[in-house]
Amino acid sequence: MSPARAIFAAVCIATRALAEPNESPEKLKAAEVAVQAKLGEFAKHPDRVSLLQEAQKVAACLNPRGGKESLSALDEGSLRLQLKVLLAFSAARDPHFDRNDRVNIPTLNVTPPLNRSKGPTAVGMDPKGIADPEDRKAYEDAIAANQRRIEKVNREMDLSRGVDYALVNIWIFVKGGGFPEHSVARKSAFDLVEKTITDPAILARLKSDTMPGLTW
Repeated sequence: MSPARAIFAAVCIATRALAEPNESPEKLKAAEVAVQAKLGEFAKHPDRVSLLQEAQKVAACLNPRGGKESLSALDEGSLRLQLKVLLAFSAARDPHFDRNDRVNIPTLNVTPPLNRSKGPTAVGMDPKGIADPEDRKAYEDAIAANQRRIEKVNREMDLSRGVDYALVNIWIFVKGGGFPEHSVARKSAFDLVEKTITDPAILARLKSDTMPGLTW
């Protein structure tokens, strides 16, 4: 395991250790209401990825009760809640976005166009320093386009990280939550996962013997 992956795993496990016990239907219901409120707000304001991040914190706040005879109603509810947030993160991503495509990679500073007014130019300069109106407008447009690329990359990275953290939380919940291997409870948990997740890549990461890590 790489140092970065080890640190990531340690943080996730520590976060789960600080979660509250899933001890009552009332606590689970409160978490469900809070998560649904965040997801509802995100549906109205899809630019605010922070709403999904807040929903994830709530969904992951309950530790599994564990057991081997069966998956308790409280544990099933907690798992469904975490899967709901995972699906929300996944659905919000742009499936056609390629972070390695040059058209999607922003630059640190934008180079101004040829200055027809023959004034001095420099990478990252203030557009007000360009006298020619056409050159100035072209430069302002280029800066705006670069800013959109920055915002798009940041959004897709946040959504990708959201999927990753949700996967880790669910993996720890199922495999490290007191459900013994080959137990009825763990099988029931994985049955629920398989019925809920249709993306084969995400499902494979959840079923892996190795805890998922960051992909971005």
